[in-house]
Amino acid sequence: MEKDALIMQLRQMIEIKEKIGELLMNVDCCPTNSLLESLFHGVGLDAKKHAEILRGLLDRAQGLNKPLEEERKDNILDTISKVLELEWNVRNQVRNVVDRVVDDKSKKVLTSILGDIQRHEVTLKDLQEFVETMTIEEEKVLDKIWKYSIKFDEDDV
Repeated sequence: MEKDALIMQLRQMIEIKEKIGELLMNVDCCPTNSLLESLFHGVGLDAKKHAEILRGLLDRAQGLNKPLEEERKDNILDTISKVLELEWNVRNQVRNVVDRVVDDKSKKVLTSILGDIQRHEVTLKDLQEFVETMTIEEEKVLDKIWKYSIKFDEDDV
């Protein structure tokens, strides 16, 4: 893929995800039903999250991301460890509740939350590994991996 085409595609995806987030965050379908309202808003927040992540990838493709300073890295890793512990705790509680709930709609929502929590745990562990490699020296290695992970036209290299 041509580097300029990748950048253009990332920008388009960001625009679409921002629009989805805006639509879902501003929907006025169910002000008297906090569950439905929160489900719409939750998907809207996910769309905004995806837009931010895509923006980060766009910055990376444009060479704008910088490596972490050591003191920030340690603080981030501590925070990730604490969040993983909290997610583990909530996951166990949700599992316990899911097993005892008889209402199918509530069970479906709780099962969805459980899936999100499990994905968060995987993402946080991946993020932990990524942060651990974000020193200046390691970033040079990652830049090479990034550079060669997408096939650019020879004119772009």
